[in-house]
Amino acid sequence: MKLKIKSSDIRKIDAHALETYPHECVGLLIGTSEKGVFEVREVVRAQNTLNSPVAFEADPQFVYNVYKEAENRGLQLIGIYHSHPNLHAYVSARDAEFMKFWGHLVWLILGLSQEKIIERKAFMMRDGKIQDVELEPVE
Repeated sequence: MKLKIKSSDIRKIDAHALETYPHECVGLLIGTSEKGVFEVREVVRAQNTLNSPVAFEADPQFVYNVYKEAENRGLQLIGIYHSHPNLHAYVSARDAEFMKFWGHLVWLILGLSQEKIIERKAFMMRDGKIQDVELEPVE
């Protein structure tokens, strides 16, 4: 499995994570998916309604609206991104619980400090198991 994402979109996500530090950021990845290749066409910032350094939640109505708008344009909600302030990019126990309901989506997780992004990793849950997804930046 592979997540293809433009370098400019990575920069947008990085900026979002750094702006919301020390709280987690959250956003949606809109694009296409075919044969295990997920291609991001648009990054949509969401507000973390929990305002928490250890958890995130996006308004369900906002997520629904983005989903329907994408669908109307022939695209899909293909992923969720969020940050882990002062931690590495890994699937937390809370993330794993939510992945059970959103298993068809790629989860892009950023580990960061106050000044910089430490790492970016992507994951999916397949058959109840968390799998790495290759992150492929494209121009």
